[in-house]
Amino acid sequence: MACVHRGLPVMRRFKRWLTFLLLLLIFIVSVAFSMWNTTPVTLSFGIHEFAARPVSFWLIITFCLGGLTGVAIGAGLIRDTRLRLRIKSLEKELQQRQQFKPGETD
Repeated sequence: MACVHRGLPVMRRFKRWLTFLLLLLIFIVSVAFSMWNTTPVTLSFGIHEFAARPVSFWLIITFCLGGLTGVAIGAGLIRDTRLRLRIKSLEKELQQRQQFKPGETD
């Protein structure tokens, strides 16, 4: 019998707490990093130059954009995988149906 507390299995609750603690640690490290890296840096890409901002600002923006890009790509890959599985299932069903003559049923 599985150990359940308040409707949630123990491992699921443990995973939630672990995720929460990890996110809290990332937040604390990010705040500390932002406080210690306040040197303004100007970014320039060819003809466009961005205003001087602290190093921490540029790094946090970069990490956020990278995370969003990863989520978007991951969502696309999951959708593609589901579609491939659906196509395989439909092809298998089509092959099974082609074994019968018209009017015949399985």
